[in-house]
Amino acid sequence: MISALIVAAGLGLRMGSAQRKQYLQLCGRPMLVHTLRVFDGCPDIRSMVVVVPSDEMDFCKKEILPAASIESRVQLITGGRRRQDSVFNGLQHLGDDQEVVLIHDGVRPLVSTALIQDCIQGALQWGACIPGIPAVDTLKRIDSQGKILDTMPRESIWMAQTPQAFRLSIIRRAHLEARRLGREATDDASLVEALGIPVHVVAGSRENIKITTPEDLAYAEVLLKMRG
Repeated sequence: MISALIVAAGLGLRMGSAQRKQYLQLCGRPMLVHTLRVFDGCPDIRSMVVVVPSDEMDFCKKEILPAASIESRVQLITGGRRRQDSVFNGLQHLGDDQEVVLIHDGVRPLVSTALIQDCIQGALQWGACIPGIPAVDTLKRIDSQGKILDTMPRESIWMAQTPQAFRLSIIRRAHLEARRLGREATDDASLVEALGIPVHVVAGSRENIKITTPEDLAYAEVLLKMRG
């Protein structure tokens, strides 16, 4: 079986809004609702674990899930201090009968069903698979004073996206090892890489943006309206 783990427990401080960004309106619906509906519409996804802030559980039960009209089996659980902790919490609520789990940012509502399925197939084939897009700008590494240290080879640099898909046994082991060693990472693939397990990349989408700022939200509105 295949499950989705949707991480929506962040504070969203860079958005500058009193409301957490995952609940901001996007084309008339809360952003998180759009994300959930895409995964619910994927025939391969049988269940979802949605990680939300502890003080928003009731709100999500009363407002988000009904608005999403989700047909899949959904568990709402509380997040942790860091994204990494929230993912770990979510993994503990997946049954051992789950073969693959897709870990996705709740604030990437423009993910497509086709990309989800590509990641599923990649995880089934390789054990660990993420979507990514090649860097298009010249990349500079700088020091704390803003001085350029070197120019990175753009041809070999890709920018990681979600959903990141893994066989459940692999990603559980990666998170357990990270907790044992005090290892921190900004994405789940990094924890798997630290085990020496290869992670493969499939082509992501430039529309699959992570909404972080008001400008991102405005751009997402345009993209959704273009989709009709």
